[in-house]
Amino acid sequence: MNFQEIIDTTPHIIKRKLEQLKFLRERPDFHPEESTFEHIRIVTERLMQTGDPDLIMTGIFHDIAKFDTVHKNPKTGWPTSPGHDAAAQELVTENMQVRSFCTQNGANPDIVAFLCGAHMKFHQLGAMKDSKKEAQIQIWKDQGIWDKLQFMGAADNMLEPFDLNDIQKSFKFNR
Repeated sequence: MNFQEIIDTTPHIIKRKLEQLKFLRERPDFHPEESTFEHIRIVTERLMQTGDPDLIMTGIFHDIAKFDTVHKNPKTGWPTSPGHDAAAQELVTENMQVRSFCTQNGANPDIVAFLCGAHMKFHQLGAMKDSKKEAQIQIWKDQGIWDKLQFMGAADNMLEPFDLNDIQKSFKFNR
């Protein structure tokens, strides 16, 4: 199954949100792709290489709420969407059609929701003090999402090449 085939089977609410995201252009220094929809496509296709249904569904939903939370950053003039991660987590947690869609595609909606909610904090790990970083990683390990979150973070980073084999090797040494 490819990205478009998955999208064709999503609930109507998701199709509508994805259509809106075709018109949202983000900061090109972090998102060189032409729209948030295109970003979601790239991330999902990268995660499809893992064959992990939780990661594939997370690719689709991680930025699904960006249009809902968007406003103009007065400093940069570019759109920003603070809280989109929490809003995506809430959507996956509370919308029964979305939960059912995840389950029908072999994913655990609770894991997908946790991954969506954590993906931005994952990108901020490098700026955290070591003690705070270690505590946060332990929380994710306790939730059972740490390994998957590392793949999600790598797939979500548009500034670095995504090579599944290299990523798998590096994660073996970071556990």
